[in-house]
Amino acid sequence: MKKTHYINRMTTHQPMRQLGARSRVGTRIQRKSNNAVWAYRPMIDGKQYWFPLGYDKRQALDLADKIRAAKTLYPINEVIEMYAKKKFNAEKDPTPTIKDVEQRLNDHRVALGIAKKTVKDYMDNLKRIVRVMLNKKDVDDFDCGELNTSFINGYKVLALQGLTDEGEIQSRKRTVNSKIRCTKAIFNHKIFDGFSTDFNEDIQDIDFYKKLGTDYVLPPMSLVNDTFALWHTTTGDIHTLLGLSLIFGLRRNEIFHCRRSWFDLEGSKARVTVKAEKQFRPKGGHQGHSMGDKALAKKILNTASGEDYLIKNRADSGRPVFEEALGLLRDIGWDRASPLHELRKLFGSYVSTTESLYTSQKWCRHADSSTTNKFYSDLIEDKKILKLWAA
Repeated sequence: MKKTHYINRMTTHQPMRQLGARSRVGTRIQRKSNNAVWAYRPMIDGKQYWFPLGYDKRQALDLADKIRAAKTLYPINEVIEMYAKKKFNAEKDPTPTIKDVEQRLNDHRVALGIAKKTVKDYMDNLKRIVRVMLNKKDVDDFDCGELNTSFINGYKVLALQGLTDEGEIQSRKRTVNSKIRCTKAIFNHKIFDGFSTDFNEDIQDIDFYKKLGTDYVLPPMSLVNDTFALWHTTTGDIHTLLGLSLIFGLRRNEIFHCRRSWFDLEGSKARVTVKAEKQFRPKGGHQGHSMGDKALAKKILNTASGEDYLIKNRADSGRPVFEEALGLLRDIGWDRASPLHELRKLFGSYVSTTESLYTSQKWCRHADSSTTNKFYSDLIEDKKILKLWAA
């Protein structure tokens, strides 16, 4: 009698078409059909063994890598004892809903090293894709298994519907790319044990819109004037936030963590040094400084509500303050994707015009001058506008 090795010895007289996949380290898994269990079939001493891996491809690949490593360390009989007795339900693991995804991200946020704001941004972008396709606001119960190529390509079409201006189309395509990028990032995290994430293969294969590069163009000078007028009429944390963005070009996270000790008023210009601290790390790890008008710096310091951190409202990483400021900027006509970041670009263009591109790069703390040249260097020719950065 022919000896049968666990669970089934493959023979050459039974050719069969297999569906396959390969892990990042090269471990190959197979299954007979879309409804079959994935399996790992290593050949050892001329004999082929069958290890069932389950229905979820990502989990199957992870398990196959573990078995492949184990068979290099232990005899095959011990490997079989460790891995080959696992039983799998005939039903596949369920695919997660959006609510499930959000819960997993929040549960694993600390371990993943991502901030609450990042989780919210991830989910806002994913929900937006689904809302556009379903034309409904509440999408928490949406089955993410439907996030296939057809669904996401459908979103890309709807997102551009009705646009005729080429500039608006380019801007919207960048927005679409951003939302797809966030969605890809969500499902690349290995935190979905117990759920099937086979649909992630389609997500990762979705193409971004390409050739969207464009040089920065200043907004209308009337809007720049209105923005400074808005700043001068605000008080408290809003006044501080807008001032740090306009006069020193600080980023959102830098504004929230800006302290009085960052300011140096000894020279002809005020200097703000962006420092790494326990609760804060500068973008890209690039510490540095910015310079601005001394009188306006004193105004920012004298009117700031906080005694140490200039932004007094520390709730939810300052989100209420930033959202209020965003609303005020929208009200006066800012319709670009990130109005607060546009204020930083205004600062960069001001420095490029009055000082130099090199100085703008240093004060904006860019690692690469090409970033400054592309997005922070449009020429401000109106002298009245240039005077807005001086008291």
